[in-house]
Amino acid sequence: MTHDYMYVFECDYGSRVKERSFIKDLLKEFDKDYATMIGAVVNNNPYCLSFSIAVNLQGDPVKFESWLREKYPDKVKRHNIFLKDTFNYNVQTFIDDFMVDLVLTEEGGNRLFIFPEKNAFEKANPQYECMKRNESKVFISHSSKDKELIVNPLNAYLQANDIATWLDSYEIDYGDNIYLKVNEGIENSDVGLFILTDHFFDSASGWPMTEFSTFFMELMKNNKKVLMLNAGVSPENMHSMMKAYKYISWKNGAGLPEVANAIKRVISA
Repeated sequence: MTHDYMYVFECDYGSRVKERSFIKDLLKEFDKDYATMIGAVVNNNPYCLSFSIAVNLQGDPVKFESWLREKYPDKVKRHNIFLKDTFNYNVQTFIDDFMVDLVLTEEGGNRLFIFPEKNAFEKANPQYECMKRNESKVFISHSSKDKELIVNPLNAYLQANDIATWLDSYEIDYGDNIYLKVNEGIENSDVGLFILTDHFFDSASGWPMTEFSTFFMELMKNNKKVLMLNAGVSPENMHSMMKAYKYISWKNGAGLPEVANAIKRVISA
């Protein structure tokens, strides 16, 4: 007795040509009596463009699973998508390599894909390029107690001056490992900007000093830069290691241009 086994693989509508080799390998490796259907399922709704490859098997799926694990271990399977769910979409079954090349093209406007691939579309229409997020260059270390009055206005000013920052409010989400995310932010940033207030040295919150220690170790290894913003710290709270640096004064926000200029000089050096 034979049984049907259904596999649906999630693909990128905007980069579909790269899937030609996968489909051709499927056609080459498995005959039509075993892989009874190898096809593309496409949704051309611009609000939820999607492209999947569906494979229906008859017979022992272990052979297919083993092949998949060996040749395409990173292929993403879609779960709980049933064959009946595909009836409303554009579906194309493949029988040979020629059909694969005919349908999976960079250009749009064929029976299956209305829109071209992402790169081809953006090249022809640069005004529609996706807005890209700039990589963070400046790690802002601070006490959460200074967020509202100092850190948020500072970050907004740096954003207005095209300086990409790493700030925990935007980089750490619920469920994230805080230690790993902070460490990642430090490793990927070129500059550490430390907002020095008495809150920064509050022993009840060890994060700011931990961040400073970690950044200082990274500085020694990877030539990172440190900037200190004195926003009203008491002299007795200053650590001796920090006293070696020249500070920028906050001055109730009047020092913002100096902060931005210093960061730009450091990054471009």
